[in-house]
Amino acid sequence: MLSMTGFGRGSSDSADHGLKIEIELRSVNRKNLDAFVSAPRKWSGIEQRCHEWLKDSYQRGRVNVQIKVESQSGSQSGLVWNAHTMQENIDRLRNFANENGYPFEVTGPLLLDLAKTLKDSSGLPDWREIEEPIKSAFEHALVDINTMRAREGKILATDLLERIAELDTLRENIAGEATGVTDKYRNALLERLNQLDLELDINDERVLKEIALFADRSDISEELVRLKCHFEQFREFIKSDQATGRKMDFLCQEIHREFNTIGSKSTRIEITRSVIESKNALERIREQVQNIE
Repeated sequence: MLSMTGFGRGSSDSADHGLKIEIELRSVNRKNLDAFVSAPRKWSGIEQRCHEWLKDSYQRGRVNVQIKVESQSGSQSGLVWNAHTMQENIDRLRNFANENGYPFEVTGPLLLDLAKTLKDSSGLPDWREIEEPIKSAFEHALVDINTMRAREGKILATDLLERIAELDTLRENIAGEATGVTDKYRNALLERLNQLDLELDINDERVLKEIALFADRSDISEELVRLKCHFEQFREFIKSDQATGRKMDFLCQEIHREFNTIGSKSTRIEITRSVIESKNALERIREQVQNIE
């Protein structure tokens, strides 16, 4: 089991071009797979290649890929910009602000943002020329982030198994409370009739029909069987080496539906309490599942 949350870093060198490549991966939970790549502006098309490298490791989640390049002498290409272009853009911003009556001040954060957007990567080779070291750095970053994801996934798996066991215990409690509920209803019905001085035989057709209708309305045996089946499937998903987060999310919905049905059929306060407790426990499970791939 893998968590969708992680951080990884990898690096490699391109000796022929005197470059050091560093890649950072950050991922958080998301229903679908969304990848965002930050790379030198000149490296058009590398985003698609990064998506291809990611697809074997991620089924869903939001993944941010940051590619940094610096010369092996230590100067970062990402911090080099064209001073003339920088001044032109500042003048344009000042003119726009004056024309529209906006206050304008050249500040450090503004200069930094402009430097990032106007960085001059003209000295970099085409990324296809150094694809091998880029891919190597990417693979190292994947190993690093997947190690973190697996570590958290193991903790999540242990927690989920404990919570499913808690739900299973509540299911057994409900099953125990449901035993003999029809007999209890029959006795209560006859007692109420006696209190009203209505003497009816237990074998009276009207009494039997009322008891049969109650037994049919309050029967929760099917829901209990389905819950047991859902819990068994959940445990199998936890132990699976495949991405099962979507399946577990679906099972949470089905489990919630079964408990809802049991609650609507229940006439005993003990069962209602167990249903409420089960829903609370299930909500904690659902929150954990949202972070599982």
